[in-house]
Amino acid sequence: MAEAIRPLRALTNYLLGEDDQHSPPLPDGLSPDLSAVISQHVEMLVEFQNTEYAALYLDRLGRFHDRYGISSGLFREIADLLALRMSFNDPIRVAQIILRRAPQADPVAGRIDPPNGLYRPEIREIVEMLPRDQAESLADGLMAIKMLRGRLRIHVDRGKGPLLLRLFVRCRRLRPSSLRFVRENSSVERWLHMIDRSLAKCPDAVAEVVRSAAIVSGYGASYHLSLTNWNLAINKLAKPVFDGELDLPQLPAALAQVRSAAGADLSGEELRRVIADVLTSARPVTAAAASRPV
Repeated sequence: MAEAIRPLRALTNYLLGEDDQHSPPLPDGLSPDLSAVISQHVEMLVEFQNTEYAALYLDRLGRFHDRYGISSGLFREIADLLALRMSFNDPIRVAQIILRRAPQADPVAGRIDPPNGLYRPEIREIVEMLPRDQAESLADGLMAIKMLRGRLRIHVDRGKGPLLLRLFVRCRRLRPSSLRFVRENSSVERWLHMIDRSLAKCPDAVAEVVRSAAIVSGYGASYHLSLTNWNLAINKLAKPVFDGELDLPQLPAALAQVRSAAGADLSGEELRRVIADVLTSARPVTAAAASRPV
C-alpha cells in the first residue's frame, strides 16, 4: 500500500512546495523610467510562474535592446506586450486573479469578473493543463466523443468553487510541462521571430508587427479566437511579404487595419474582409522576379 501511494505523495509534496520567487537582476544600460517599467513586469512574471520564467522574459527582451531599427519607444512597446503575452490567462492565472492572489496582474488584461460569479472554463482548457503527451491523447479521445468543447461550472464564491480554484493555483508548478505552456511558448517565439524578420526584410513594418501582439487578448474561448486572428493576419500578410512571395508596399498600414478589425470583431469576419480587400491591391511575386538581384 505504501508503495502504491508513494507517487501520489511525491506529487502532493511537489504541488505544495514553492518555486524560487525572487526577482532576477535587470540588465545594465536601461534608463530609470524603463528600468521601473521592466522591473514591474518582472515582478508580475515571478508572480505568474517563478524566477526562471522572469529571467526568460529578460533574455527575450535582450534580443532587441539597443538594436538597430528599434527605437527606445518601440522597445518599451515590446517590453509591455511581451509581458502580457507571457502572462496568458489559463485556468491557473484566472484562478489567481479571482482569488486575489495576483496583485501584479495587468489592470486591463487581468480584469476578470465572471458573470454572476460563475466561471466556465472549457474542458479543453483543463486538459491543456496536463503534460503535453497525456493532454494530446486525452484531447483526441474527448474530441472523438464531442466533449472537448464542453464547459465546467465553477461558482467562484460558494460551494466547492473556491476549493477548485485553489487547486488550479497549486498546479502552477506543473505549468511548464503542460500542453498550454508549450503552445504559448511557441506562439510568443513566433511573434519575436516575425519582429526579427521584419527588421531584416521590411523595416518600415516592424512597429506594426510588434503591435500585432495586441490582437491576442482575453481568456477561454475568446482568447483562442484572438490567437487564431493573429495567426491569420501574420500568415496572410506579413509572412508572404517576408518570404518574398507577395509585393505589398502598404504592409504597415494593412497590419494596422487588421489589428483594428480584429479588435472590433472577435469572430474574425471583419478581419478576413479587410485582409481580402488588402490582397486585391497586392501582387504575387513571380519566381523570376524573386530571383533577380536586388
